[in-house]
Amino acid sequence: MNVLLVEPTYRSKFPPLGLMRISAFHKERDDAVTFVRGKVPEYRMVHWHRVYIASLFTYELPRTVDTVKYYLQTVQNPLEDVFVGGIGATLLPNYIRERVPCQVIEGPLDRPNMLGLGESPIAEYIPDYRLIDSVKWQYRPENAYFIRVSKGCIRKCKFCAVPILEPTFGYLQSVNEQLEAVRKKYGERQDIILLDNNILALPCLPQVIQDIREQGFHKGAKWNGKKRIVDFNQGIDARLITHPVADLLSSVCLSPVRLAFDYDAVEFEYRRAVHLLAEKGFIQFTTYVMFNFEDTPESFYRRLRVNLELSNELDIRVTGFPMRYVPIDDVDRHFVSVNWTWRYLRGIQCVLNATHGMVSPNPTFFEAAFGKSYEEFLEVIAMPDRYIIYRNQYASQADVWRSEYRKLSEAEKREFLEILGVLHSSRERDSDIVTNSRFSTLIDHYYPKTQKML
Repeated sequence: MNVLLVEPTYRSKFPPLGLMRISAFHKERDDAVTFVRGKVPEYRMVHWHRVYIASLFTYELPRTVDTVKYYLQTVQNPLEDVFVGGIGATLLPNYIRERVPCQVIEGPLDRPNMLGLGESPIAEYIPDYRLIDSVKWQYRPENAYFIRVSKGCIRKCKFCAVPILEPTFGYLQSVNEQLEAVRKKYGERQDIILLDNNILALPCLPQVIQDIREQGFHKGAKWNGKKRIVDFNQGIDARLITHPVADLLSSVCLSPVRLAFDYDAVEFEYRRAVHLLAEKGFIQFTTYVMFNFEDTPESFYRRLRVNLELSNELDIRVTGFPMRYVPIDDVDRHFVSVNWTWRYLRGIQCVLNATHGMVSPNPTFFEAAFGKSYEEFLEVIAMPDRYIIYRNQYASQADVWRSEYRKLSEAEKREFLEILGVLHSSRERDSDIVTNSRFSTLIDHYYPKTQKML
């Protein structure tokens, strides 16, 4: 059997573990397996017995469908020979079915014969770590074990897709079994990436941590002269961190500590968790900070400020990692929640573009990027794109903009920001600018008369 595995050109650097497991299964059958990213003309001219295409987030589904269409001509019967699975396919299967003929696989490949070849559950196969060596795309992290000890989550957060993707929380397979199987087939690897959604909720957590230590990932562990890393990549639940749990975590080479501070109600537990972990010697923290859900710009700014406070108070580094909320059934990332405006979301995107997506815990850097106060923060994210991204280059123009903007009342500012949202998506932008001529002086900063663009 001639098999093609396709990952569309998503920007994700994470290896496509589902395709890697499917590869392991087909290679066990002595099938010929080829892996590509995106549309590759030379492989469109080949006849494939099967084509598997991975979906990612729902807002990437248009790209997924476009890729599926590209390879339809390479099989005899798309409805039987083209398979699409993954997160997006599970959340919005009909979006794919209505646009392209193929088999959509919903949910994890955790049951026998889901590919129709009499196979045992694909989820139990060791990923084919060599598969991704055939493409130029650089997946990160390199040279790591990718494992999951549990599935699902004990939480039912409204903003999260996990309760739909994996509704039942439970144990999967031990650390020892997974690492030893990978080691036997592919050799020793430098680090461990755990992809569990809420590993701290496992009753057997002490055994999990003991296994990690015994596999050579104890605190301070090195291999080939380099420090080893244990990374709970999906984050750990701050609400479940106690003194005993902090003790356990401090016994392995965990770095960084990944937490989430998604809304104000978890602030007490979040602060407590950071304090407990700092007491155990942890210095590097990365905190996911969600916005554009049921929060406000003020809540978002304040939560970023909390990270600065903790960094200064405990002499640690709590780096913020803002995560823009997109509904799990959204296919275009255009969602703007009731407490936000398009301009504010665009402004944050521009700030993060300049800071490479991270929020430094250094007060000087933070205030230069996000402002010294909430009021200044709102001004920063209301500015035209180029004034945010290239601040030094456009400093004098930004001063003029700021002077004009500050003349507006709060009601006028709200109206102006809404107008910017309308102009962004308008097909009749020039006439809409004329219609809103009372704001023309400010609008010129966003759409200069010489070039009608941001």
